[in-house]
Amino acid sequence: MKAVKYVFAGLLMMGLSAPVMAQSYESALETVSKALKADPSGLASAKAAVKDFTKSFKKDPAAMVALGNTYLAVKNYPKAVECANLALKKNKNFGDAYVLLGDIEALKDDGGEAAMWYQQAMSLDPKNPDGYMRYANVYRKRSPQESERVLNELRKNIPDYPVEAESAHIFYTSGQYDKAMEYFNKSNPEKLTEGRLGEYALAALSNENFDKGLEISKIAIRRFPSNHGFIRLALLNANSGKNYGEAVEFAKKLVASGADVNAGDYSYYGQALAGNGQFAEAIEQYNKAYLMDAENVKVLQLISEAYTGMGDEDKALEYAQQYMDKNPTPKVSEYNKLATIYIAKVKKGEDPQGNFAKAMAVYDKVAEKVPAAGTWAKFQKGYQAYAAELDDEALNQYLPLITELENKGSLDEDETNYLKTAYRSVGYIYWSSKKDLTSATPFFQKLYNLDPNDKLAKQALGIEDTPAATE
Repeated sequence: MKAVKYVFAGLLMMGLSAPVMAQSYESALETVSKALKADPSGLASAKAAVKDFTKSFKKDPAAMVALGNTYLAVKNYPKAVECANLALKKNKNFGDAYVLLGDIEALKDDGGEAAMWYQQAMSLDPKNPDGYMRYANVYRKRSPQESERVLNELRKNIPDYPVEAESAHIFYTSGQYDKAMEYFNKSNPEKLTEGRLGEYALAALSNENFDKGLEISKIAIRRFPSNHGFIRLALLNANSGKNYGEAVEFAKKLVASGADVNAGDYSYYGQALAGNGQFAEAIEQYNKAYLMDAENVKVLQLISEAYTGMGDEDKALEYAQQYMDKNPTPKVSEYNKLATIYIAKVKKGEDPQGNFAKAMAVYDKVAEKVPAAGTWAKFQKGYQAYAAELDDEALNQYLPLITELENKGSLDEDETNYLKTAYRSVGYIYWSSKKDLTSATPFFQKLYNLDPNDKLAKQALGIEDTPAATE
């Protein structure tokens, strides 16, 4: 997915499950957390903060586990183990301490040891869901049946626990969005927490299930109207699903919401407007995005596309060239967009020879800069000449490509499609434009050999479809 830095802005996302922290030690732990980030050992600059925290809360097992999780976050495993053991001295049945010990082993990539500690948590603290969930996650790939058995135990012991939503969360945090969607779809979105709804909508977006993402975003907006990030998610899903009318309305709502609107938001607003055919308004929003973040040169390409949509190729070329000049590594597709603007001018009769030559020069640059796309570039030269009805130019470009591909031997799928299109186009030019069926026939025969179902080849060769046999 593109522009990730804008996607998460303003969203309230929840982290991995951890013991709920009592207010009595929450603020003190925040101080320790900051200190340990600077001093993971806890023996230098963080020593005083850790000592004060331990002195005040060493009798509270939950506080000790919370401190252990803080050590775990900086990968100080021995200290994390020490905290878990301190918690167990106060309460040998405290499930969160066993979960912490399991998490330590999991981060050390020892699934067997992790599962053993999670099993202890389930056995000694059967009303704590984290042991079940962690254990099920360890076995999810190794033994789906065992994972399912444990989740059923969790449902039996804690009937109200949102098993599907938390299973989805585990997959979401590991980047397995298809599996996350599978479990989120089994849950009731009306009962999901704010954080899980955000994950659901983002998983749908990442999995390209844009209709579902839009549906969940709308539910989230209704349930949590103060979280403007859900409006942003609705905008993204609507845009990605080409539901541009709704996307425009969400963009308007986001800008008017009082949220901290960023350059990405204005860019998405512009894309919604452009998709809705409102090109002038789209350019206005793109300009706002560029003013806020001049390093986001992709906006220049979007402005160029909007001018193309308006039919103003001169302005489209101006911004496309700005984009290419400021982008050290333009994509092949972006070179193609630049070339097609020149072709559009050719089709309008604006200096056909000059603009066609400029388009061809763009494809030559692709072949030079990206050798792996050389065959594609040669194909595009013929294709664009044919599309512009420059028949002789099309022959000049296609015939050498045909020879090259025929001599290559084994072709991949793209190369086979290039060859079929070249045969079809050259055959048609000879047959229809030049009234020379004799010259056209060999190309149609070769096309028919590659694709016996090609209608134009069969028509040119006088081949009739054999009627289906009847009883």
